[in-house]
Amino acid sequence: MSILVAAVISTLHFEGGVTSAGGDYERIEFAVPVGTVEMSITHDDGSASVILDWGVWSPEGFRGWAGGLTDDAVIGVDESSRSYLSGPITPGAWTLVIGKAKLSADAGSYVVDIEFRDAAILTPPPRADHDPVLLEPDARWYAGDLHVHSEESGDATATLDEIATLARDRGLDFVVITDHNTVSHHERLAAAQVDHDDLLFVRGIEVTTYGGHGNALGVSAYVDHRVGLGGVTATTIIDDVNAQGGLFSVNHPALDLGDTCIGCAWAHDDTPWADVAALELHTGAYDVSSVLFTPMAIALWDGLLDDGHRLSAVGGSDDHRAGLADAEIGSPTTLVLAAGLSEDFLLEGIRAGRTVLKLRAPDDPMVVLTATTSDGGSAQLGDTVTGVGYARVHAHVTGGDGTSLEIWRDGERVDTTPIEGDDVTIDHTYPVTGELERYRAHIVSGVGLLTVTSHLYVEGDPALGDAEGCCSTGHGPDPAMLGALLLLWPSRRKKGP
Repeated sequence: MSILVAAVISTLHFEGGVTSAGGDYERIEFAVPVGTVEMSITHDDGSASVILDWGVWSPEGFRGWAGGLTDDAVIGVDESSRSYLSGPITPGAWTLVIGKAKLSADAGSYVVDIEFRDAAILTPPPRADHDPVLLEPDARWYAGDLHVHSEESGDATATLDEIATLARDRGLDFVVITDHNTVSHHERLAAAQVDHDDLLFVRGIEVTTYGGHGNALGVSAYVDHRVGLGGVTATTIIDDVNAQGGLFSVNHPALDLGDTCIGCAWAHDDTPWADVAALELHTGAYDVSSVLFTPMAIALWDGLLDDGHRLSAVGGSDDHRAGLADAEIGSPTTLVLAAGLSEDFLLEGIRAGRTVLKLRAPDDPMVVLTATTSDGGSAQLGDTVTGVGYARVHAHVTGGDGTSLEIWRDGERVDTTPIEGDDVTIDHTYPVTGELERYRAHIVSGVGLLTVTSHLYVEGDPALGDAEGCCSTGHGPDPAMLGALLLLWPSRRKKGP
């Protein structure tokens, strides 16, 4: 048996200081010698009160971003350490980028050592190119977690197998792996998907800036997150995501925890909200977020909707430890009405506004909201129905016995009805005002909000049509509407406990 020994070609040493002046990023240019097969970068921010982030760019572009991970960065032809991309090592000018995540008295310092080797010491894991898969061809509500981190995030430890096991145990159909500012996990997702035919891995990135975090769902390439460097703004980030055919969702927008979660609250005043697809209304542990942060996120959501933007309601666990910390995959759960279980179909459903958010767990109550008008129009979540006279809003609630249904119109609660039974339909009828109105449903209990839907929209002419029967409240659909409701309620497969 032969043993490969890597010879050191050369080394480099850098040290210096950074200040809050000149923006959030510092760059160190370094030269990679000919013959390099692998390089290692050791870095130190020199103080417990300072946090510096680290990333590397080659002549061809992005090679990885590990954030505040203190491990050595290893970049090689066949394999790289977590958060970094493998590939050819082009001789010439490379760049180490330092992010000023947290400074002490507006200053910090660094020490960097780089070693260039003629052979690799890392062993490549299984990887594959992305191959779109359709795990199920049926149109139905699919349950998933839109915000999960694997060990390719510098602050996470969960393996893909651990994530898959927990997700299946909780009855999920899909998880979106949203590692911080990298795509190093995408090839690993494609390889792992082969062994997991009952759970869909969806590609994602948590674009993590010092002014807010957002998920880029369904993208294939790195999205430059370095706001303030080279013209990067919230607009360029969101434009890049959309240009890749992905969608952008703003994460935990009200989670203002200072240095405990750097940049977690969304603070980009230049956000092009018309190009944002969704807003994360609830993140992680229910007991804390539902009281402190979710109400503020919903208030922001309603304000954006008042301004004419249509953002879908979503949530994510932000799990980093495969359930071994406060966050747990599937808490919360986002339901997406999709034409099948594939990345493209899920994105299509989210873009269309066909989502329901269960704040605590997959077995929270489910509500399917539809609407019909007096002249025969009909709508499901995400649709706009044009009608005259009045609109009847139908809420089909399962698993909600002992809770209450709330109907919200234009950000205001207009009806509350106790739920008796685990499979009921509750109708409320409202006059058409002539203005575009939005309706959503909440399920609430003694502990608080459990379930919230995205919106459906009603517009029309109140002066036309027969409004007979308007504005009554009852249980159960009209016989004429039963067939339509059944068509809009695909069969649901019971999964998990």
